[in-house]
Amino acid sequence: MLDWRKISGDPTNRAATLELDRFFRSITSVEETTRLDMVLDFCRGQEVLDIGAGEHDIAFYSEASWEHGRIAGVAKRAVAAEIMPHLVEHYRAKGFDFRHVDATSDVDLGDRFDRIFIGDVIEHVNDPVALLRFAKRHLKPDGRVLVTTPNPFAPRFRQHRSQRQTRYVMANLEHTRWVSISNMHELVWRAGMRLTKLRWPLLRKPKSGKLAYDVSMLGRRLQAAVAPLEDMFVEYAFEIAHEPTPQS
Repeated sequence: MLDWRKISGDPTNRAATLELDRFFRSITSVEETTRLDMVLDFCRGQEVLDIGAGEHDIAFYSEASWEHGRIAGVAKRAVAAEIMPHLVEHYRAKGFDFRHVDATSDVDLGDRFDRIFIGDVIEHVNDPVALLRFAKRHLKPDGRVLVTTPNPFAPRFRQHRSQRQTRYVMANLEHTRWVSISNMHELVWRAGMRLTKLRWPLLRKPKSGKLAYDVSMLGRRLQAAVAPLEDMFVEYAFEIAHEPTPQS
């Protein structure tokens, strides 16, 4: 993590901004995978806490494609934290380990996890720092947190304005914020954690034939080499860890 305050007390200082950009470049990871495979690989064989796994409504559930179900299928153990009691009841009845809890609270579940997944949740909550502190509380010392959230600079959000014929760019109406890269750096710093990786999964859909895959990957690699990454991807994926313990 970069403490920009050691460079300048001015949060708009150019030198501090450029140094932060260098830090982001150093942790950027452009990966030849899909978003779903990135998440599943992150969770595979691990003890996982999935925060906000209920996905708003039981209408999102299907045995084949429900994200938490896919995570549970590859994890050593999967626990879900969910604030909506009817979703907890619904998924418990299907055999999933759902805990009814506000993941921005001071509650301790009395359990620790190798991996914590916070998929498209941080933009919904009242207090994102409290959300990260909840994750920190439940993370094993060498564990990792993966946070995904919409990229506000993605062209599709500006396209929505014309498609829906609105005067203003609209997000999901339940969102409380956009979280950009510099926003996340500050949130992680305030939560007493460290940002370890910015992950960009290149593939939009699973591999089909080898030729189609090779052509698609070539085009995406070339695009990633010349275009700003925030113009290519609709979502951010941030990997976060505990701050290292100072050596005595």
